[in-house]
Amino acid sequence: MDRKNPIPKVVYFNFLLVFLLLVVVFFPEIRASVGKILGPSRPISASRQTGAVQLQNSFRNVYRVSQEFVVSIRTKKTEMLFDPYAFGKNKDEWVSSLGSGFIIDERGFVLTNYHVIKDAEIIEVILPGDRIYPARYMGSHERADIALLKIPTSAPLKAATLGNSDEIEVGDWAIAVGSPYGLEKTFTLGVVSTKSREDLDETGQTHIQTDTAMNPGSSGGPLLNIYGEVIGINRMIRSASGQSNGIGFAIPINYAKKVLKQIEQNVGQNIRPAVLGVMATVPNPDHRRFLGIPFSAVGVLVYEIEPNSSAHRYNLKKLDFIQTANGTRIRNTNDLREQVGLVGLGGVLRLKLIRDSEEMEISVPLEK
Repeated sequence: MDRKNPIPKVVYFNFLLVFLLLVVVFFPEIRASVGKILGPSRPISASRQTGAVQLQNSFRNVYRVSQEFVVSIRTKKTEMLFDPYAFGKNKDEWVSSLGSGFIIDERGFVLTNYHVIKDAEIIEVILPGDRIYPARYMGSHERADIALLKIPTSAPLKAATLGNSDEIEVGDWAIAVGSPYGLEKTFTLGVVSTKSREDLDETGQTHIQTDTAMNPGSSGGPLLNIYGEVIGINRMIRSASGQSNGIGFAIPINYAKKVLKQIEQNVGQNIRPAVLGVMATVPNPDHRRFLGIPFSAVGVLVYEIEPNSSAHRYNLKKLDFIQTANGTRIRNTNDLREQVGLVGLGGVLRLKLIRDSEEMEISVPLEK
């Protein structure tokens, strides 16, 4: 009598899989228990945190993009150190400091603050991956606190995308990346607190105010928007302790673009602060009627000229109504101050103005 063929083991295995599948489908409690065993659970599921997860991923994206163009800047200079226990044995030693910067051109041009590299004898730029390059000084604008460096490169580098700082609004995300206290690749987050904070210091230029945390070493790094575009250059903080207190200031990138054009025209030089030597104001209706200035005309009225100033030496007069400076419309005294600051000492200010009801143009070299 022939023996029956035994049932193959694979059949039993398939039956077992079907049984387990039915159990998982029809008994969710068991499914949950199996899930806890097979993988870690979260107190709040991702499906309930969709908005937060998307925002978190947005920040991660900005950080990843910024790592390609944010750099650290290390400077060295010699300083005489005084030894209180050895009279006459003072010695020179290298003193290092660290700041931040970012690549603005694939050929290796780096933007930072002037005060980061001021008086430095050696400047080094540290790229992602701890690649260290010697930097060449290309020029600076002292009053604007902006400096341009160049590092050697055999291949194109990833450059930052410069945004439009005129388009920012209070409440927009503001992200700083840099090297506070020498801690490279530090990412801090906040919002734009004020778009155009004026008269913070002697420069008179406007700044973006933000509550994004900044500390010593953050200077020169980029202030980014949620798209990863540079909207400002982190410059300074307002704090009694010298540490972050939720009030930081950045140079608007649109102003920095204007400064860069001046640096490119004065390669290798430090553009120093200049003074025009006038006091001016926006005229009121009575001034306009008396002086014959059209009510539609935009500009500022000169009411005082400093003796022996550039304005005095080059024929600017009281009651001149300045409309443009170097082709830029002058709406108020800050606009005029900005143009004087951009040109700097040794530059020429080309003014279009109304004098005695007649339009004219004059050039004023800015001298000491």
